Amino acid sequence: MSVVNLIAKSACAGLLPVTIGDVTLAEVDVGQMWSVSPFAGSEKDCAVALKAVGVAWPQVGQRAEGAYWLGLDQVMVYADALPEMPAAVTDQSDAWAVVSVSGDAQTVLARLVPVDLRVPEGAVMRTLVGHMTAHVSCVAHDRFEVMVMRSMARTLVHDLTTAAEAIAARGALDVDI
Repeated sequence: MSVVNLIAKSACAGLLPVTIGDVTLAEVDVGQMWSVSPFAGSEKDCAVALKAVGVAWPQVGQRAEGAYWLGLDQVMVYADALPEMPAAVTDQSDAWAVVSVSGDAQTVLARLVPVDLRVPEGAVMRTLVGHMTAHVSCVAHDRFEVMVMRSMARTLVHDLTTAAEAIAARGALDVDI
């Protein structure tokens, strides 16, 4: 009988980090991720249960301490374990790739997303990045996080790298004539 040893790899293993001009792309290790969808009428009960473990329930289109708005009646929670609550809960830890875009992040992402990126810190947008469904979150004025399904990690890195290279090349063309 042969023994197979599996090696866990992150979604962007071997692809990141990279720095191109003023832009750095890096994978974000979010640890345990849980999709939480409260049962009808039980959002407040879920918020109370999560508060007990230090997680704040996010408002629509926002991030909060330990949680991230995903869509109608659905949030992503970052925690090692969750308390009992009246919700559909699924472990999403290996299902997503999360990439930080820092530096001239707005300019790079503006080439790929069809939304206005002039948003306050903590804003979350469910949108497209290129042709992929994604969640784009403003972490700071010069840093965004992009979350896509794990199967799209290589495509996301390729698209972000191509956009960053185009921005860097544009700066390299500044010459005196």
